[in-house]
Amino acid sequence: MTVKKILLNIDQASRYELAERAARLMPNGSPLQLSPLTQSIQFLRGVSSRASLCIPAFHFFVGSQYAQEDVSIKEKYSLAVSASYIEFSSMNTITLSCRKAFDHDKKGLTGAKFSKISDNLLLEHAQYWAKNSGRPVEDASAALKFLREFFRICSQHSSRLLQANTSLQKRIGILKQHADRAAAHLSLENYEIHLYDLAHFTASLCLVGEIIRSFDAQHMGNNYFNQVEIGSYEAAKELFPMLGTPRLFKSVDIERQAIGCWRFGEKEGLHMLLEQLPYAISWF
Repeated sequence: MTVKKILLNIDQASRYELAERAARLMPNGSPLQLSPLTQSIQFLRGVSSRASLCIPAFHFFVGSQYAQEDVSIKEKYSLAVSASYIEFSSMNTITLSCRKAFDHDKKGLTGAKFSKISDNLLLEHAQYWAKNSGRPVEDASAALKFLREFFRICSQHSSRLLQANTSLQKRIGILKQHADRAAAHLSLENYEIHLYDLAHFTASLCLVGEIIRSFDAQHMGNNYFNQVEIGSYEAAKELFPMLGTPRLFKSVDIERQAIGCWRFGEKEGLHMLLEQLPYAISWF
């Protein structure tokens, strides 16, 4: 009787590649130290990126709410699963982005640390923005001073924000609290978060993101956030045809509104973001 052996050659490439990636990510020496200017630039870039993520998250969240209220959803279980998943992931995208942008920790790339930058560093940042965008240093300085004050007001502990005087501060406090506690509770409920909280926060972060883009990433084009907002709404409408609310910025041009925040005076611009924005976009 002849015994035949079967030789199996198992491809180990993915295992070796995994080992290489793990080795590259092992801490090796002291962490990279960013200069104060680089930290300031990178923080604001991160905020602008988060803004572009929150816009689609908001529209998909609203679409998921309509889908779950639609009686016909019972006839298509896959849509029910999609709606439930999108509701959860969109909510967490928004609240985690809120916590990241308005972190009250004064270390690292946080809103609290940015709000403490000196006038000299702000001027340095403004000169970088002016050179990068071809716009006057005075404009860049005005925009950065506005942003510094905005983050000073909003990058506080959630307990302080919940007791603050303005609507946006309270809403940021509620969203930060959700982000801080989401990992601790097993329920998928959204607790005290109202749709208007998400709308006000998302719209304000979008305007801040556009201010940053207008100086730091002009190559994206002046219509970038308008296009993202329109595309996000249309994508949500395609997935959830029953979506019945209008676009967040249906009656407001994002670029023009963002310019108005810092150009027409810090006090007026801050009041617009903190209180008036929901009425401007008709989400109140």
